[in-house]
Amino acid sequence: MSPVAPLLVVVIVSTVSATAIVILLSWVTHMDWGRRASPRAARSVFLFDGECLVDASLPARRLLDRLEGSGTERALLCDLLEHRFPGLVARLETVQGDGSFRLRANGGFGQIEVEHWNGLLRLTLDSEGTGDAPVDPIAFAALQDELETLRCIGEDAPQLIWKLDEGGRLSWANRAYMRLAERMSGPAEAATDWPPDELFETSDYAPLGTGAECCRVSLLLPGEERHCWYEITRLRRGTERVHFALDVTGIVEAEQTRRKFIQTLTKTFAQLAIGLAIFDRDRKLVMFNPAFHDLTGLPTAFLSSRPQVQTVLDRLRDRSMLPEPKDYASWREQVAALEAQATRGTYCETWSLPGGQTYRVTGRPHPDGAVAFLFEDISAEISLTRHFRAKIETARAVLDTLPEAIAVFSASGTRLLHNGAYEDLWGAPDPGLSETGLLDEIVRWQNMIAPTPVLGELRDFVTAFGERAEWSDRLRLSDGRGLCCRFTPLPGGTTMTSFSPETPDRSRLSAQTLTTGEEPRDGKEPIRLQRG
Repeated sequence: MSPVAPLLVVVIVSTVSATAIVILLSWVTHMDWGRRASPRAARSVFLFDGECLVDASLPARRLLDRLEGSGTERALLCDLLEHRFPGLVARLETVQGDGSFRLRANGGFGQIEVEHWNGLLRLTLDSEGTGDAPVDPIAFAALQDELETLRCIGEDAPQLIWKLDEGGRLSWANRAYMRLAERMSGPAEAATDWPPDELFETSDYAPLGTGAECCRVSLLLPGEERHCWYEITRLRRGTERVHFALDVTGIVEAEQTRRKFIQTLTKTFAQLAIGLAIFDRDRKLVMFNPAFHDLTGLPTAFLSSRPQVQTVLDRLRDRSMLPEPKDYASWREQVAALEAQATRGTYCETWSLPGGQTYRVTGRPHPDGAVAFLFEDISAEISLTRHFRAKIETARAVLDTLPEAIAVFSASGTRLLHNGAYEDLWGAPDPGLSETGLLDEIVRWQNMIAPTPVLGELRDFVTAFGERAEWSDRLRLSDGRGLCCRFTPLPGGTTMTSFSPETPDRSRLSAQTLTTGEEPRDGKEPIRLQRG
């Protein structure tokens, strides 16, 4: 090989390399000049893979830095661009496969180019401005839209919104505040004076946290008799203070009505002889009346400490104010059942206390999960009931000693009581029937006696109104025995029926009466009274 050949190769390679470098520098210089001179230099490019941002140009980064809120960067960007490019979000949701499309901005200012391929999405914002623009026109237009939206919200809000500067002077107010200021001072003065007088002057703010403060203020409007109440929230923003006032007149009046209603109920409950104890949803005692304290004997200091229902019942058990169970475990189960039944409104029991007292305890559910217990001392009622029951049992025992079969019926024809002789004569009534009527008894009697009109007359006599007179008659049993019956009116419209077997003397008297049509009146035989 000639020694010139390697040298020739080196020269050729160097020449080609130099030429390539010159061409590349010339292209780069041309492209840089084109970027600076082209009116399409103000472009923001975003590249997304699904919802994830993969890459973005420098103007796009600046635009993304202005986004606030929760969500992915793609969602926030699309929400921002929707104001300038209506329908963009809907088009992006229906994108399928590879392709591209363009949308012109609202008003014709700029456009957006959308390209999608292999799951990637590229958005190119073309503002059609100059490359040396200090602010991205698309971002500036979006911010203008947002500012206009916020201005409309502030002006049209039903709340009163105003702002005070560092010196406490009114620097801005929305339309609702100005309307109220005009009503307070008059249209002429409100139109000429700025700033108007501050409507609310108060320093009694309570902290709400996060730098906010709150208070309630009343305002008497011209021509009105009742005060309007406003709840004011104050926020500090730098050296200024922003205020929001909400009309809460209805809420305040409802609270006042509720407070008066509770006071009325409290005074009413204080006069009740029935003990009342109300437990809230956490089963803490929130209300009780003096009768509850008197009936239970629990100290007022203890009741005022808002004890739990279990604690109250424990203290009642210690004072022997609860029925004593066989063991403590079963008693705790009864307490749990008591609370559950009271929640459903089905608890009502009579407590017979070791001291001889008797309480009727009722549980009733209240709104919001609360439970009310009513304690009523029914010792006198129980004693009276027992006294009457003893009298009734004594009267029944006396009737059982009489040989006559006796039954007493009410004015409506219901059998009230009877004796043992009545059961022996007519058979034992069905114990399952709590109330047996006269017609049912007559049916049973008719099956055991000969036909007679006496039973029909008895039916009319029992249910008759006005004054009635005692009368008597005879019945004949199916086995031939005679039966004397007597029907006596009693107080309260009741009627006593008595049946006794016919004696031989009375049988002879009956035969004589049938023969002569007259009854002897020698004082030894009873006189039959006429039916009244």
